[in-house]
Amino acid sequence: MNASDVLAAVERAVCAHFGQDPSRASVCFVGVEPIEVLRFEPTPGERAYVSLGMSRHPMTDASDSVARAGGPRAELVLDVHDTSGSYAVWPQLAVLAASPAVEGVLYTPGMSVDLGQPVAPGSRCTGGVIAESALAAIETPLGPVAMLQVLPATSSELAWCRVHGAAALRERWSAQRIDLCDLARRTAALD
Repeated sequence: MNASDVLAAVERAVCAHFGQDPSRASVCFVGVEPIEVLRFEPTPGERAYVSLGMSRHPMTDASDSVARAGGPRAELVLDVHDTSGSYAVWPQLAVLAASPAVEGVLYTPGMSVDLGQPVAPGSRCTGGVIAESALAAIETPLGPVAMLQVLPATSSELAWCRVHGAAALRERWSAQRIDLCDLARRTAALD
């Protein structure tokens, strides 16, 4: 069994979950195998983007001296409202998906990530909070692959999250009925 078997198992599972074949884009980074981003449209105007390639290797924290062969594997999911098809989020999702291999990022629910630039042109969101996804972990020949949701967040929200935590930010979003799939949304009130 090898990494291509893992990616094939993930792709089969997400295609079965959405009940359709995806559109796809591929991004190459120096020294890293390509990351694909699959785009599904479960209902008109709703798009689900799923990384494919991050689970090729187990994630290893940058502070570890050697890669962990049995470390966790994951892929990222990003849901957006996009009735006009104007949000090109796939390049930034690919950057996030390449981060474990490039920078030694180990994604876990509750952590925040800031790209320092909009997740898509015209968006106020510059990163996100990592959460458990509605998609269950996918069993593959080399172990389970967690499907982690990226909840888009503005730079102010991400700064607030670093101080108060992801759970507190998610409570603010919920109390204010913030639509996390709307990339053009306002920043939550944080006072």
